[in-house]
Amino acid sequence: MLKDIYDPLSEYINVFRDRFKEVAENTFAELATEAQVDIEANQNTCRQLYAQQELYASAQTSVRCWSALRTLLWIAVAVGLFVLFFGQEKFDSNTLLWVGIGTALSFFFLLAVVYPRLKKLKNERDDLGNEVDKLQNEAWEQMSPLNRLYDWDVLTRMMTQTVPKLEFDPYFTTQRLADLKMTYGWDDSFNSERSVIYSHSGLINGNPFIICRTRRMEMGSKTYVGSKTIHWTTRERGADGKYETVSHSETLTASVTAPYPEYPEKTRLIYGNTAAPNLIFYRKQSGLAGKEGTLSYKWKRRSLIKQARDLSNQDFAMMSNEEFEVAFNTSNRNNNQQYALLFTPLAQESMMNLLKDREVGYGDDFDFEKHLMINTIVSNHMQELNLDLNPQQYRHFDYAKAKNDFYTINAQYFRAIYFSLAPLLCVPMYQQIRPLHDIYGRDMLRRSSFWEHEALANFWGEEHFKHASCVTPCILKTEERRSNNDEATLTVRAYGYRAEQRVAYIKKWGGDGRLHSVPVYWDEYLPVTGRGTIYMKEDNEKEDPAASQTQRLSHIHQVLHQSRLDLYRRHIASRV
Repeated sequence: MLKDIYDPLSEYINVFRDRFKEVAENTFAELATEAQVDIEANQNTCRQLYAQQELYASAQTSVRCWSALRTLLWIAVAVGLFVLFFGQEKFDSNTLLWVGIGTALSFFFLLAVVYPRLKKLKNERDDLGNEVDKLQNEAWEQMSPLNRLYDWDVLTRMMTQTVPKLEFDPYFTTQRLADLKMTYGWDDSFNSERSVIYSHSGLINGNPFIICRTRRMEMGSKTYVGSKTIHWTTRERGADGKYETVSHSETLTASVTAPYPEYPEKTRLIYGNTAAPNLIFYRKQSGLAGKEGTLSYKWKRRSLIKQARDLSNQDFAMMSNEEFEVAFNTSNRNNNQQYALLFTPLAQESMMNLLKDREVGYGDDFDFEKHLMINTIVSNHMQELNLDLNPQQYRHFDYAKAKNDFYTINAQYFRAIYFSLAPLLCVPMYQQIRPLHDIYGRDMLRRSSFWEHEALANFWGEEHFKHASCVTPCILKTEERRSNNDEATLTVRAYGYRAEQRVAYIKKWGGDGRLHSVPVYWDEYLPVTGRGTIYMKEDNEKEDPAASQTQRLSHIHQVLHQSRLDLYRRHIASRV
């Protein structure tokens, strides 16, 4: 029986961090062994490569220095000739003689020394550059068997090995989506105005979750500024008492604020659990954990105590752990009894440990919303992380650097995802309550959901689908047409905007006492829709856990060949 995780911070420090490192190192070693990389030969090639790169950099520096000297000497020659031809009246004959000698010597030095030396250095640099390219190509060739073995699922497999309670789906299925809606009451209508950039679904101890990044369009505003310079004259009395005409000028400015489409993106963790099914609350990161002596902490504590004493508020009562109440602050909760069942003293202690720590984890960097049986967590540290998990990021020509990058990159991902899940792992009831059975998806044919389709379209890139006149990012939405059980044609619509330049004339008073029209050019954004098509085939063949990576890749190539598609990503083959 798998051990429950009640203190995710200490479990990460004492168990999972080292376990993931071991799993990652073993995974890389297995891949390298399977690829039969000649490590010693690659290291020898890379040593030569780095030595040649240093020589090339030195030669490049020498070329730049001698090129600079060449430029200076040509300037000196030009100045000397100018003085000789046009300075005869300004300079005496002796000065002109020395200028002529200097000019002649500079010209001679250019032809006799600088140009031959520069030519030689450039030849040496080019030879070194060719040698660098040759060695780098050789190193890439030595590492090509390993670079071909990386796939989209390498991280998720390692995470499942590290944390057995964590299970990832090959792709986000319609069955998983139906489970969230039917069993947990999730309303995904928010997706109607958004496009899914990527999504990873799975189970935590049998309960479904989604890690997703979405993009939406929000109509913001942009201010455009225009200007007009005016001129006028006045008659003014001068210091001598006489009138004179004085010229004046002034630059008038005006502005226009117009609608401007903006495209914010956000990464969320969505989790379904039937524990405390009627509870609703929302907490925002406060940064008050461990700051009991500060004025902000004391003010918040005082306001919560006052709120709890308000007899008209029957849904909020302070728990004995006031530090938790202040730092986690969910005074907007609607059911205090269910909240107390969820956040036991053990859960409170674990949550406080999580909020206070900024060395191992990320501290209080997350918002936490519970709406009945759906939990949504938005963590700051997940916002800048690209979780598409493209295997291209692991590829390198240097075995030693590839090994280090493989662990470093995946350790970063593991830490980020683990601590995004950590607030959920703090709650014992979330691990004690497990679904009795999985109604939607275990025994039914697996099909990809529109979430996965939108993520696939965004991976291919909006340039394949956007309207020719579109000047903004696009919201990509898909429509599926099934040809058989595992093949489908996706119609992709790209919603964006074209820009039409407009001009507004804003009245402004000038210093001449007149009203002037200042032109302000601004852009009106008009909606346009592009369209494209993706052909896709789901790979629903059950994967043998004992299969080698070579066997997996052979299967992938077979799927692509038989389906005549171009890309295999997360168990879905496709082409635009």
